[in-house]
Amino acid sequence: MEGLVNLENSIFNAKKLSDEDILKIISKIIEERNEIQKLLPTEDAIKNPKKLSKLSKRLNELNEICSHAEQLKNNLNNLKELEKILKEDLSEADRKEYTALYEDYLLSAKEIAKELYKELLNKGYLEQEKEDEIDIEILKFIDYAGPEYAWRLSININISWEEARERLKNLMDKGFLERVPGNMLENYHREKNWTKHMNHTYYRITRKGRLYLRELRQKQDEH
Repeated sequence: MEGLVNLENSIFNAKKLSDEDILKIISKIIEERNEIQKLLPTEDAIKNPKKLSKLSKRLNELNEICSHAEQLKNNLNNLKELEKILKEDLSEADRKEYTALYEDYLLSAKEIAKELYKELLNKGYLEQEKEDEIDIEILKFIDYAGPEYAWRLSININISWEEARERLKNLMDKGFLERVPGNMLENYHREKNWTKHMNHTYYRITRKGRLYLRELRQKQDEH
């Protein structure tokens, strides 16, 4: 999406992907939409009812995403123009007015981005943002038992040490876990025979991780 402003703070607030990653995905969706628009009026599509129906259905799906993407693009470009203005020598009153306008556009952009993110996630465009059953099992275990290190976790979850280490890193990158040195841990563990290893790096669940598990439980209760 050419011309979008890069904000200091994430506009999508994704778990793993950056704004740039998501904007590239949106760009590909727009390219596909534009290509279908070119194909629909062609003789090949018109003479093939099944193909025409399939293309039309796909176009409708893509248009929903592209419509929100266009709204986001307009908001972000307005922010870009306001940033230029705010760098100029303004009176106190003008600066206050433009700053308030900037904050309004920023809030609106984040709201649109939030809905767009959900739409992309639900339609399968952001698979990297989803956690599989093993990731969820790791989060549930650490939430229940307390901070754990990779080797012991691999035994409890029944996966290899290498996989445990990689999954812990990914979950930490998403903000669900955080590192904590062994020498900073208290006697928290639920197992009586648990021994704390000072030289290991442990991972404990974050507030974001707990909220994520709570959302999962709420969705399960709804069904």
